[in-house]
Amino acid sequence: MSKKQSAKTDILGIVTFGLFLIIVAVIFMSTPDLLDRILDFFRDFTLQQLAPYIYLPAPKSDHPTLYRAVFQFCLAFATIHIPILGARFLLKESVNRKAETISSILFWFGAAWIINLLLTIDIAWYSFLGYLIALIGVSIVTWSVIILIALTLRKPAS
Repeated sequence: MSKKQSAKTDILGIVTFGLFLIIVAVIFMSTPDLLDRILDFFRDFTLQQLAPYIYLPAPKSDHPTLYRAVFQFCLAFATIHIPILGARFLLKESVNRKAETISSILFWFGAAWIINLLLTIDIAWYSFLGYLIALIGVSIVTWSVIILIALTLRKPAS
């Protein structure tokens, strides 16, 4: 694909955003008092000592209704990226857009898994944050490796 073609409007990105809004709306419609649950979550934060002289905010209690809603969102959003990726291949879109979509699939399924840990085995808040930070790193590395492989395969043999 030429640079001019890859600079065109990302129609599938716009479709993804529309699906994002639909998923958010469905989650809000299907979860009673979700806005109140979100506000309760942020009101519940307090400073907790992580190490000597190091205090970080963390919720005092669990918020299973909110965690379940976020889990459902992550799972749904990850799932819609799969046909989007297929469409990107069918439309012969740029490697960068395909890599972004693959990275998004990995991130959102990973986020669903991590949030499920909060729901099922009740991991500590800071462990949750550590997993999330690691997942962001894995997503970035995945995107970078795909781009690197694509660039390597494009180079003519010397």
